[in-house]
Amino acid sequence: MSESAPLRHLLEPGEYRVQWTIPSREGGEITLEGDLELIADRPPRAHAYGEIPDTYSTGGPGERVASFPQSYAGGLVRGHLLNGQHVLLVDTTIDIVFPERAVLHARAALVGRDPAPKGDLSVTKVKAQVEALDAVTAIPPIRKTKVPMQVPPGKRHLDWSWKAYGHPDSTQTWADADAAVEIRFLNSYSAADWYAFRVTFSPVVLITPSVPLTFDAVFDDWIEPLRRIISLSTGRRERLTYVSVTLAGESATTTDDEEAPEFQVYGSAIHQDPYASRGADAGRLSPVFRFSPQGMSLLRMLRRWQELAAGHHPLLESYASLMYARDQHPRSRLLLLIQAIEGLYGYETADAYQSRRQAHQARREEILAHLAQSQDEDTMRFVKKHLLKSPPASLEEALGKTLKAAPVNIVPVLKATPLLAGHESVPTGLRVIRNDLAHGNRGYPAEDLYEIVGPLDGVVRAKLLGALGCGESIQRRAQEKSA
Repeated sequence: MSESAPLRHLLEPGEYRVQWTIPSREGGEITLEGDLELIADRPPRAHAYGEIPDTYSTGGPGERVASFPQSYAGGLVRGHLLNGQHVLLVDTTIDIVFPERAVLHARAALVGRDPAPKGDLSVTKVKAQVEALDAVTAIPPIRKTKVPMQVPPGKRHLDWSWKAYGHPDSTQTWADADAAVEIRFLNSYSAADWYAFRVTFSPVVLITPSVPLTFDAVFDDWIEPLRRIISLSTGRRERLTYVSVTLAGESATTTDDEEAPEFQVYGSAIHQDPYASRGADAGRLSPVFRFSPQGMSLLRMLRRWQELAAGHHPLLESYASLMYARDQHPRSRLLLLIQAIEGLYGYETADAYQSRRQAHQARREEILAHLAQSQDEDTMRFVKKHLLKSPPASLEEALGKTLKAAPVNIVPVLKATPLLAGHESVPTGLRVIRNDLAHGNRGYPAEDLYEIVGPLDGVVRAKLLGALGCGESIQRRAQEKSA
């Protein structure tokens, strides 16, 4: 975490003593002492110490019998930290590993300064930060600055001031009937430091649904699409640095004039590294699109992502699911890209293929009926077994038409690579290489595969941007950046 970042942890990663309130197997509650370890990019680790009812069963006279480990679903588990803060474990499984010791396995931990509201877990507001959020925002938080370039005449040394003017338009808000999404720069300043003065900003996205969200929907429908959309713009794997949520329901410590308490989320893929924006860091990136009030709408892209996910769009279920994954060998990357192109082509031409399929099946029935008149049973068995029930789908056709439709023609680039130069056409060569790799027929040098992967990645990236509603100029930039 940046030392001067305005976005700060509600509770730092570390190990804490906790008094747990654990659901029992009979529906009651148990209070046990224990501990909690909060770790960046990992689920929480928690333990409880003390006797848990119904651990033992009755054996013979005066006997108690138990086998370990024992396990049961605990659901939401609440805890009160020794430092006065509170924790809520989500989707908890309670494993009794020894008498009077249990391990609490939870999907996530929510930590905050107030107790969580009673009842089911539902979210009324989300705050999230992703790397490069500032780089994909078209309007910075400072509108202008005034700094002394030289000593004013008649002034003593340091008898002057430095000024920074905030940019209100950097707060961008989009809304529809079901949610509002806002990009905002949190700020802090060093007013009490007589040796340094600075104003710093942390970019965040605020999501406010009109109806409370389930915890699953927060991440599946909003947080993960947000991270992938920003990664799609920058062309690199951006990390989720911070997430907090506001929960529905009444808190015992909240008055009518106060906002509901905020809870920081700890779990997998949340790196707990909130940052302050730096012009040099943002300037090093070349995003292919930026969000702005009159241009790209973050909410519109999130909504489109949700629509594509609901429709099982092949690029989301293949390419986007492993987009910019770390340490991918070019062999795996090439197979993924060709699978994505083939799936996308099938998705886009589904209606035409269905018509071909119906015509093919009708003709097949005609042929089988004609052959049946010959009363040659061996021929009939052979034809029924080997005559396809559906027309063949051509990978070369999918590759050829997809490459042709791309904003940037990469066919000459691919044709000049060592692996494709000797083939009749680029689609033919890609088909042969794909089949060799998929079936283990042969391997290819990694450096030669890299020369194919880069241009193909640009094509698939451009196609995904097009599916999300981006124009050809943005798709072209994405291709050129990937080449």
